[in-house]
Amino acid sequence: MKNRIAFVSALTAMTAALAASAGSYVEWENVGEGTYVAGRRCSEGYLQGKVVLVCRDAKMAGRMEEIWTSFKTKPFVLLGAFEATPEKVTYPVYSGASLANNAPETPLYVVEETGRIRYKGKDERTATEALVSALTDMESPKNVAQWRMFLDYELVALPGRAYLRFQEFKKKLPKDAKEYEVKFAELSKTENVKKLAELVKFAREAKDVRAFDPKKAKYQQSRFKKMVEGAIAKYSPLKESEDSRVRQEAKNALADLKWTLATL
Repeated sequence: MKNRIAFVSALTAMTAALAASAGSYVEWENVGEGTYVAGRRCSEGYLQGKVVLVCRDAKMAGRMEEIWTSFKTKPFVLLGAFEATPEKVTYPVYSGASLANNAPETPLYVVEETGRIRYKGKDERTATEALVSALTDMESPKNVAQWRMFLDYELVALPGRAYLRFQEFKKKLPKDAKEYEVKFAELSKTENVKKLAELVKFAREAKDVRAFDPKKAKYQQSRFKKMVEGAIAKYSPLKESEDSRVRQEAKNALADLKWTLATL
């Protein structure tokens, strides 16, 4: 009887863990070749780890371009969900693009990295403020609760970013970070997680560097281009990892590096 109870308890715990893990991913739909309309191409997987502003009103298409231009070097995606666009846009537009579950029916909504809806409505200014606030919190959590929220999500979905965040958490709030020591030890055993963290960090920094004026520094631009090309060659094998999380996050970071090259 005791063995049966122990077995049932273990099975229940395992089921709960799997359910929690599956539920930790933010799921999107209608972001693929079959629904592509205009702008930069992406994928449902690429949206993992990003703050996403979804615009469902084609009349706003042109005005959205300014928001995209202002924040595209950040971990952000502006996602147009139009059947067609009357304006020439560079951000991703996919017909029917949406959160897979509980997507707001409003013209605009902002989704945090963890899937929480930060804003839903029709006011562009308020949506932009929510976007800035979400990016700020993700890049520099303001309290322990936020550190935990992002780290808990990233430990499941984004091991490279989780590795980097834990290092930062440990420096800024060492006492609070102690509770994650065991989880971090397990994360460190993940195949190629340190290499993945290097790639994620470089891709993030490269997107910001890309914003400099190439006319002022031709030599630096050429040197930077070689660095990016070298990083793509070095880290591309990560796309073949047996760990699906490592594989997807590596693909996302490499896509950012290739985009950086294309815009030089």
